[in-house]
Amino acid sequence: MTAQPQTAPVLALSDIRRLAENDLPALDMPKAPAALGDLAHLWQWMTAAQNKAKPVIRHPRLSVFLSAHGSFTTLQQNLANLPAQLADSKNPLTLLAGHLNTDLQIYELDLATPSGDINRGPAMTEENAVQAIAYGMMSVQPGVDFLILANANPATPVLAEKIAAAIASGDDALAALLALGGFDLAACLGAALAARLARAPVLLDDSAEVILPILSAMQAQAGDHIRLARDVLPQEMQNPAGLRAALALSLLSALTQSV
Repeated sequence: MTAQPQTAPVLALSDIRRLAENDLPALDMPKAPAALGDLAHLWQWMTAAQNKAKPVIRHPRLSVFLSAHGSFTTLQQNLANLPAQLADSKNPLTLLAGHLNTDLQIYELDLATPSGDINRGPAMTEENAVQAIAYGMMSVQPGVDFLILANANPATPVLAEKIAAAIASGDDALAALLALGGFDLAACLGAALAARLARAPVLLDDSAEVILPILSAMQAQAGDHIRLARDVLPQEMQNPAGLRAALALSLLSALTQSV
């Protein structure tokens, strides 16, 4: 379903930076049951992120963020139809989410107002970015114990590659996000930070993978509660946004019940 989070708090970019660098709860990696073999690291990750004796997935949420970008407009010609397509009861992601008892939420960030064209200037102002980050933070509501993040705009992976390359070359992570990203990626970053505070593991779909290097560049351990869906389910896929991560969730849910 399409959703709107609660009213976002007023933040500054310095607050986001301080949160990532200094204020996230530490994770203590437990010893995993030997019977889990090669899957032990996934059990450890979920247990540490939840700060429990063993991981539990009772109230998972699959958050799909959608915003318009001022760049790569030819990739976004079908953007206005995406919310209805994602919410369609016959959509594979909707069907899978229902089968897994997962709360699927589609978050639209004003499709009529795209981020800036990166060929002419920065994608976002600091104020725009902070608003989107806060919006994402408010999407992680009490009770969510596992979070999947995905982005539905086909142009987002292209921008994400540019952000990852900028970070790899030594650019500041938040500066790269503002220069090259979009409101959907900023919201994903906020959701990932809020999940750490809420003690919820985060699984990044292919379309949201850049969130991990952004956080890791801000603080080495800031992304320890996060894993990539392709690391759980590495098979080659031409999948719509969120599908790989949702399929991976089925394995992770079974893993929490295995020991």
